[in-house]
Amino acid sequence: MKPYGVGILGNCCTHGAGICGMFQRRSDTRVIAAYEQNARRANELQAVFGAPLAGSYEAVINHPDVDFVAITCDPGDKADMVEIAAAAGKHIFLNKPLCESLDSARRIAEAVQQHGVHFVYDIPMVRFIPVYARLLDEVRTGTHGSVMGYHHLFGMNFPMDFDLKGVWPERLDPPEKAGGGEMTNMGCYAIDYAVSLFGRPKTVTAKWRKLWDVYAESDVENFGQIVLDYGDFFAFLEVGKQQLAEARRHSNAMTINFVHKTMFIDASAQVVTINHIAQDYNAFAEGATAVGSFEQLLGAIENGTPPTSNIDTALLATETLMAAYRSIVEERTVTLPLISGENPLIAMRRK
Repeated sequence: MKPYGVGILGNCCTHGAGICGMFQRRSDTRVIAAYEQNARRANELQAVFGAPLAGSYEAVINHPDVDFVAITCDPGDKADMVEIAAAAGKHIFLNKPLCESLDSARRIAEAVQQHGVHFVYDIPMVRFIPVYARLLDEVRTGTHGSVMGYHHLFGMNFPMDFDLKGVWPERLDPPEKAGGGEMTNMGCYAIDYAVSLFGRPKTVTAKWRKLWDVYAESDVENFGQIVLDYGDFFAFLEVGKQQLAEARRHSNAMTINFVHKTMFIDASAQVVTINHIAQDYNAFAEGATAVGSFEQLLGAIENGTPPTSNIDTALLATETLMAAYRSIVEERTVTLPLISGENPLIAMRRK
């Protein structure tokens, strides 16, 4: 069977280069064309692609051999890319975060629906970890009973001298371009998983911190806390990037309390407890599987199988994120659904 032709749209934070390499290593895909307008990121993308870049995003989208596009550009450009690609009949593989505002998320959803293309949201660091993929299925089917409480600490941790500004300057971009700081970049993972588990919360309350010097200098948050009210219980998310003084791994630890069972899973440390009794992690993880984002797109294209990492969940997660920013800006609890699709951080900067 002929490999699927892939077009790479952008290289924000080196994500495009990473995804380009991933598709090049597969036997069922072939990267046809790629483009990034930022000179530094363009050079990185071209080095992985191994050939000259196209002259524009439109040239990639309109290449006759491109079957689907991987959208890895700045969040503020993603709605434009989806609209152009969907109108050209190209399927969409969109790497996190979805976009910079709820208005843009709604544009993405409308373009996908209007043009009938397949869309998968590539957000791998929680929902595509096998133990969390299985937990998602089990909560949805009520395997463990009713939920009484939920906490998720998720983020990336670095040594005190890590040069974040030099490595990922995009993380310090204004909200018009990036959507927000780490509540957008890291928080999108935890929010996506929470709304996949429980749906739209009734209300959202949030706080942020700007304690890492380069973030504070750019007036961008490096860490945030988000409380989602689901009526019978709260879901508490702590998200972002931290500087840790000693040995470290990334944070991906989850506590979920059911009526008759309490589970704690730390995927990074490979630790699990049930009812506060330590379990054998390998035995606990045995049989847990996750269907990757490209496999979901492939299933949709070839068999019409609806992806689970889809535009509906991504839209709901973006609404929840924007409610969190509104809570911070207006210093209040915010009720969902939202009417306005504007990013509150962008609106605040105009005042």
